[in-house]
Amino acid sequence: MSVRFGSVRFGKRGAPMRVVGAVRRAAAVAAASVLVVAGGWAAPSWACACGAMVGAGDVDVYGESTIVRFGEGTQTVVLRLDVDSAESDAALLLPTPAPAEVDLGDAAMFDELKEVSEPRIEYVDQWWPPMSASDGAGSVGDAPGSGVEVLDSTRLGPFEVATLAADDAAALRDWLDGHGFALEGDLEAALEPYVTEGWYYVAVRLAAGDEEALSGTLDPVRVSFAAEEMVYPMRLTALSEHGQYARLYLLAEHRVDRADDVDVPGEVRYAGRLEAADVESGGLRALVGEDGAYLTTMDHDIWDPSRVTGDFAFAPAASDEPHQEVVRVERTVRIMGFAAGPFLVLVGAVVLLAGAGAAVVLVLRARRSG
Repeated sequence: MSVRFGSVRFGKRGAPMRVVGAVRRAAAVAAASVLVVAGGWAAPSWACACGAMVGAGDVDVYGESTIVRFGEGTQTVVLRLDVDSAESDAALLLPTPAPAEVDLGDAAMFDELKEVSEPRIEYVDQWWPPMSASDGAGSVGDAPGSGVEVLDSTRLGPFEVATLAADDAAALRDWLDGHGFALEGDLEAALEPYVTEGWYYVAVRLAAGDEEALSGTLDPVRVSFAAEEMVYPMRLTALSEHGQYARLYLLAEHRVDRADDVDVPGEVRYAGRLEAADVESGGLRALVGEDGAYLTTMDHDIWDPSRVTGDFAFAPAASDEPHQEVVRVERTVRIMGFAAGPFLVLVGAVVLLAGAGAAVVLVLRARRSG
């Protein structure tokens, strides 16, 4: 069995690809991690928060946003990457714990969730000028088997997508290598746990066009699959040579907290309920559903990627108490362009001096007339 996938042929060169019918399926965790490969598919040079990137050229993922929706035995991950590259094509490999359905995502949902999660601004009037020169600056407050099976292939806009199954790490490595996905030993080793646990894979090929660099914000990819619990795979992050920053928009029935032992804390930036009637983006409204969903926005500052020893797991929090950060911005009250405090003191002093002067004059006049 072989399937053509863009310029890449699904099947070993010069020989038919071995397809296995029985693949052990894991009932474990749910989410999607991303392996970005580009150009000559060379050694890994940088790992993004949700996976790893390899490339022969100068390829960099300088930004990423992820929406994770969990409920009723299904998890949906919507991923958007910001890429800076001189290459004209790239590919994503997304491990999933169950066969996935892939579709295009709605870019507008990211902007809307970012706006919802922003801190509330409180203005504090200051009658005296600030001690520093930064007038008005704000501060933040509170198994068995040996093969690879192509389950499905399709085209979605600029993406060509194939869903794979594999139950042997060496077979997966050979298949990927035979199709241009050359993996170094450390990356292959990092993928081993996903193969052992019986995960599936979504291969997504991107193309910017003839002689056009694949740079900027890519169209979001939406991946849905069966899930028993809410988990975001992070194991490949340990391959990164640089610190990472990961923001996750987590949608569930209740507010969620981290429930794993990975030594990377998560900072809750926003927690609150989203109602379908209050959502403008059609894609986000579909994720939220008619009954609404609870949004937990969580940031992760991964300054030492080697500390990421497992996946991020999430569980309902102790309560659904809402949370929104507050930014207090000091505004200097001004009168005629001057800080109100000193200006009023000066005016008061002038009035007092004028009054005192007038009193002296009156006293002197009284003495002379007397």
